[in-house]
Amino acid sequence: MHLLLFVDAPPGPVIARRVWDLYLRRWGDPFRLYKSTSVGALVKPWSAAARRSFEQIELPDLRRHEDWGYGFADERYSDSWMYMFHGYRPVSEAGKASFYRFEFDWHVDLDRLLSFTADVLRIVDVVSGYGGYFFQGLPNGPYARTYFDQAYAWGWRYWGVEVEDLDVSVDHMLEGYKCPSWITIIGEALKNKDASAVRRAEAAAFRAGHVASNTVLLAGPSPTLGDRHLQTPLTYYEAIARALEPLQVRQHGSFGGSRWTDANTMAWLRRFSGP
Repeated sequence: MHLLLFVDAPPGPVIARRVWDLYLRRWGDPFRLYKSTSVGALVKPWSAAARRSFEQIELPDLRRHEDWGYGFADERYSDSWMYMFHGYRPVSEAGKASFYRFEFDWHVDLDRLLSFTADVLRIVDVVSGYGGYFFQGLPNGPYARTYFDQAYAWGWRYWGVEVEDLDVSVDHMLEGYKCPSWITIIGEALKNKDASAVRRAEAAAFRAGHVASNTVLLAGPSPTLGDRHLQTPLTYYEAIARALEPLQVRQHGSFGGSRWTDANTMAWLRRFSGP
């Protein structure tokens, strides 16, 4: 399970600290390792002393030098938890969406996840976001090609599970939203582009609500794999996709590996509403 929120400005130390404190209150501190998201940064062990250093020195220094984000991991091979936020420099990396990224084990309590999502949205102004099941790989690791090739096969079978290549998506997520997930979030800036599309999506969703200036849409009472071999109904996903079609990205670079192309990546993003 994951929750991914795209923002139009790099997180600063004040907002990043508020989200960090919220995370610890809700989920505790499961982490064993952490690192800056700056290029070439080394992974460091996480401890009580490291946490003090992060909160008192590193986090207040955010965006002043090389460090524009941090990632935290629990070092588990499966059912792992991860927390990451990263900001792109507005001049040298213009056009990229910054983000907050949360990963949970697959059986995380859904009510707690929805409550946490709402509380984050009360702190962070987002462009869009989504949450639910996703295929977890290591896109920058030695098996990246294998992962993306496998995700190609799985993604076309299990429509309710997100295929993720964040390094590519950040180039497009200021232009529109990606595609429906179990949780789909539309921020104020996108809503202002076509408020009628968002109203149609609210009417079509299993459940819809507003948190601050954000619209939150649910595509069902719980996430689904959406197994096309079993003809799993995806009624709400399809209805939300049709309603939000004017706000969906018009282009998206290909996911990694040897099987994804720009064309079939875009077709996958439009799987709920395209031909």
